[in-house]
Order: sequence, then structure tokens, then C-alpha cells
Amino acid sequence: MSLQSDARGASKSDALLNAPILPTMLRFAVPIILGNIFQQLYNIVDAMVVGKYLGDLPLSGISIASPVMDILYALLLGASIGIGVLIGTLCGAQDWEKLKRVHATALTGGVCLAIGISILSLLFTRRILTAQGSEKAVIDQAMLYLTIILAGLVFCYLYNYFAAALRSIGNSRTPFVVLLVSSTLHALIDVLLCGVLHMGIYGVACSTVSCQIFSTVWLAVYTQRNCPRIRLTVKELRFDPKLASLILSFAWAAALQQAVVMIGRFLVQGMLTPLGHLSVTGYNMGVRSEQFLFCFSQGISASMVVGISQNRGHGNRDRVRKFYSSGIRSEAVFFLIVSVPFFIFAPQIISLFSGNNDVIRAGVTYLRTMSVFYLFAFLGEVIQGFFRGIGRLRVTMAASLCQIALRVILSWFLIPLKGIPGICLAIITGWVLLVLIEGSYSLHISSKGLF
Repeated sequence: MSLQSDARGASKSDALLNAPILPTMLRFAVPIILGNIFQQLYNIVDAMVVGKYLGDLPLSGISIASPVMDILYALLLGASIGIGVLIGTLCGAQDWEKLKRVHATALTGGVCLAIGISILSLLFTRRILTAQGSEKAVIDQAMLYLTIILAGLVFCYLYNYFAAALRSIGNSRTPFVVLLVSSTLHALIDVLLCGVLHMGIYGVACSTVSCQIFSTVWLAVYTQRNCPRIRLTVKELRFDPKLASLILSFAWAAALQQAVVMIGRFLVQGMLTPLGHLSVTGYNMGVRSEQFLFCFSQGISASMVVGISQNRGHGNRDRVRKFYSSGIRSEAVFFLIVSVPFFIFAPQIISLFSGNNDVIRAGVTYLRTMSVFYLFAFLGEVIQGFFRGIGRLRVTMAASLCQIALRVILSWFLIPLKGIPGICLAIITGWVLLVLIEGSYSLHISSKGLF
């Protein structure tokens, strides 16, 4: 069984190193895309269940809680992405002994870090929400939700880490299957706890954490049973201080880059507060909706990252370039397919979350303005994916920091003048500049082979 599983994993990795690039990249991307969609369903189902069963106040509570949760999830997801790049590079180089030690150190160190983040967040989140200027009743609802979510934060890290590790060694299918089952279970538990047992916003949070635990256990058991190259004994499960600095060099920039994006969204949400909580809710429902589109662009980018990191580790620069160009073409085609339907059906999309006309109006304004410019967002994903794949994670961090700083500054000026359209203009400006500046640099790096 172990030899067969190892052979299957090796053949998937070999495809990334040897098979035709575009079909290989797209086949590898499909499970990631579907997994991303079901990941988004975690949050979407929460919002829909709360909106249908609990009303506008709890929905607003989850709305202001989401940026806090997203920032913390982004830190853990970003760390997993960064470590995944290192794992992919070692896999391409076929350095299996070092790969296993990296795996053990990332597990033990990551769990300790996630627990520390959870404790600090429980201590300071209410103060942050209060400083943001949200209404007390809304903050109370948000804290009911966040207390349980934060207590289970370690399972968020473990799920994302195991999923990233499996993808990096060539297995994108198993994380998708786990998410498919977990998301379905999540929806059923949500309805049971909120609609039948009337547990309120506690039920929504308990459903989310229980499904994260379920997903973590499944992936951990699968990895131990079916992936000999990263299977660990109790003796091997130890923290290696020497490797920790290497892992941190990959993890910290990716974690900060992911978190910076969410922090920017959180700061902007605070600027929207004077428009009223219904406008804030509509904006957040618009952001939630567009995340479905980003599932596709991020899936293509993630597939490209694995292909680039493995081929870079294998020393094949020409395939690195071809993975990048295939990613750009795929993102452009995707924009042409989705932009018009998303513009046309924006009212129907937002009405899935709320029947309140003010919420719908704010959400539709956001979606219809943004949909015209999603090409720049999609290209930005693939550009940043290129830099992640070649290990230039600090470039993506610096670019995101500059983009978000610009977004926050422009939002501060434009939201009081234009409301929701003002934040749209701020975001779009950041997307365009990232593509122009970072995209030009990536083409220079690629053409010169400086990776």
C-alpha cells in the first residue's frame, strides 16, 4: 500500500516536471479551484443561515467579525503557502530526508504559533472592534461568534498546512475531496444548530470549528497512511531549530502578504462605518460574492506555484517560464467568460444573503463597479504566484503592502465623497498599479532567467 501510494504521488509530481504544461496545470488546478469554492461556502453558508434564521443584527455581527477572522486565517494560510513553496522546491530537488525534517518542524512550530495567536486575539479583539466604531450590539454579536472561532484557530492552521503540503508534493485531489465532504457537512450542521436547535450565532461558530477539526483529522490520517515521503513517527516529530529559520524565511513574508490584504479590508471597513451598518453589510456581502471568482484565479495561480517551485527545484528554467505564460493566458480567458454574467446578475447574487433593499443596493453598487476591472485582479494573482513559485516571497509582500497602503489612503479621501464607489476606485487603482509595476518586474526576471 505504501509503495503504491508513493508511486502515485511520484507520477503526479513527474507530470508537473515533464508533461505538457497547460493541460497539466489546468488539471492540477481544477481540484484546487473546486476546493476554494467549497472553502468559500463555509463563510457563505454562515451568512445565509444567519440572515435567514437569525436576522440582520447577527448578520451584521458576522459581517464585522469577518475581517478579523480573515486576517488571522490569512496569516495561517499565508504561512502554509510559503512553507508549501519550500516543500515543492525540495520535492523537485528530490531531497526527501530534508523534506521530512521540514515537515516535522513546520507541524510542531506552526501549532505553537497558532495557539499563541489564538490567545492574543481572544484578549484584544473586542478592543479592536470598539476602536473601529461599530455599534455595541453588533460588537456583542461578533464576539459571540469570534470567541469560538478563535478557540479553534489551531485547526485552521493544521488543515491549511496539510492541504498545502499535499498539493506541493503533487496531490491536489485529496484536499478537494476533504473540503467537499466538510463543506456539505458544514451546511447540514449549520441548519441543524441554528434552524432546528436554535443555538443562534453560537451554532454557526460551532459548525465552522467542528468541520475544521474533521478536515484536519482526515488529512492528517491520510498523510500518515498514504504519503511515505512525509510520514512521521513519534520520534521524528520534533522541532529542528536550524531548519526553523529556513522555514520562517518562506513563511513570514507569505503570511504577512496575505494578512496585509485582509488588514487593508478591515481598515477600509472602519471607514465605511459612517455610511451605516447596512451599507457595511452590503459591501461585505459583495466582497464575499466576488471571492467565488477569485477561487478560479487563485486556483490557477496556486497550480502554477506548485509547477514553478518543483521545476525550479529540478533546475528546469524553461518550464518555469512556460508555466508563467500559461497562467497569464488562462486568467485572461477566465475574465472574458465571467465578467459580463457577474455584472448582469449582481442583484440576484446579493439578494441571496439579505432581502433588505439598502444591503442589496450597496452590494450591487460594489459588484457592478468592480466586475469591469477584475482582469487586473486576476493578472495580479498570477504575477504574485510567479514570485511565490521562484521563492521571491518578499517581493509579493512588499507589493501587497504598497498596494494596500495606497488603497487605505485613497479610501480615506474617497469614501466620504463617493461612498461605496469611492472604495471601488481605491481598490481598482491598487490592482492596476500592481499589474503595471510588479508585472513588468516579473517579465524582466523571467526573460533573464534570474531565478
